[in-house]
Amino acid sequence: MLEQPTARLDAVRLDGLIEALARDGYAVAPGLFDFGLVDRLLAAAELRESSGALARAAIGREAGRNLETGVRNVEACWLDSSDTAEAEFLNLAEQVRVSINRRLFLGLFEFEAQLLVYPPGGYYKRHLDSFAGARNRIVSLVAYLNRDWKEGDGGELDIWRTPTDEGAPAVTVAPCAGTIVLMLSEEIPHAVRPSAAVRRVIAGWFRVNASASGRVDPAR
Repeated sequence: MLEQPTARLDAVRLDGLIEALARDGYAVAPGLFDFGLVDRLLAAAELRESSGALARAAIGREAGRNLETGVRNVEACWLDSSDTAEAEFLNLAEQVRVSINRRLFLGLFEFEAQLLVYPPGGYYKRHLDSFAGARNRIVSLVAYLNRDWKEGDGGELDIWRTPTDEGAPAVTVAPCAGTIVLMLSEEIPHAVRPSAAVRRVIAGWFRVNASASGRVDPAR
């Protein structure tokens, strides 16, 4: 039986993160979750990798899934609560969901997340996580697991303020362990620069229930 996850995010820092999300459409919080959890998540990630659980990430969902190799080069698998570290992380994401709903009234319904592993040379070109009006993903979350990342390792996250902004990124985020990024999924373009080293990250999306007639719309 899994232990009940008990980790808590710092309430003041979480409120500041959500305030920045409301103001700018994105927010970055270095070191928001502790290295102990990072190490446990890394161990779980390496176990998944060694067991062959990861597959080349596709673009789109279900029947529309497409292995578009020109857009991104990364392997992925879905997170669940079968591992104690992943259960603890999902508990932290639930804290974020509740806090966003309390402060911004977005009606976020559930959270889905993937472990992403970028090999050397891995990348993800500029994109939005959801098409405008699709309402399947409302807020994106990125959490970094790279304990020994250093300048030159690549894999930084570039973020622009609007889909029409073609200039330099508004901010570039180093993929350092413990950092969390939030973005409005339909509004904030972003890209992952090519990695020079293996880059591990959790990418997740807070969703609303877009189904009709009271039927629950599942994540996958």
